[in-house]
Amino acid sequence: MEEELNQYMRILRNFGRIYTQKIANGTANIQSDLRVSQIKALFAFKEASCFSMKELAENVGVKLSNMTMMIDSLIKEGIAERDRDETDRRKVMVRLTAKGEKIRAAFLAHRRKVAKSIFSHLTDNDKQQLLGSLDMVCKILGKIS
Repeated sequence: MEEELNQYMRILRNFGRIYTQKIANGTANIQSDLRVSQIKALFAFKEASCFSMKELAENVGVKLSNMTMMIDSLIKEGIAERDRDETDRRKVMVRLTAKGEKIRAAFLAHRRKVAKSIFSHLTDNDKQQLLGSLDMVCKILGKIS
């Protein structure tokens, strides 16, 4: 059991390192001083431009307190702004600024370019194995509460 756990941790760490390096390469022209947590926060907005703090935390899979720190850093950089919901003043809404929308769009385009580059170097068989494996990982980890 201990060896399997070590192997799991090693593979997960290697995957994270390799994928992050692939995504990070070529982002200097976007905004290189963003931290990984800020980039995750940008991706939390998905296709909508405005979310509650609770929705953003759920989108990223972090605690509300962590999301608050992530958003605070985006606000400090002028990438996001926070407002109270007009219909429910207890609810805090966050939206990307024009600067934030531009950075997010650039990161999404870059991430797609990286994925396209990765896929272009794979055989059809490798693509199917990769997709199947990633899908299986998501299903297995999704079972864990």
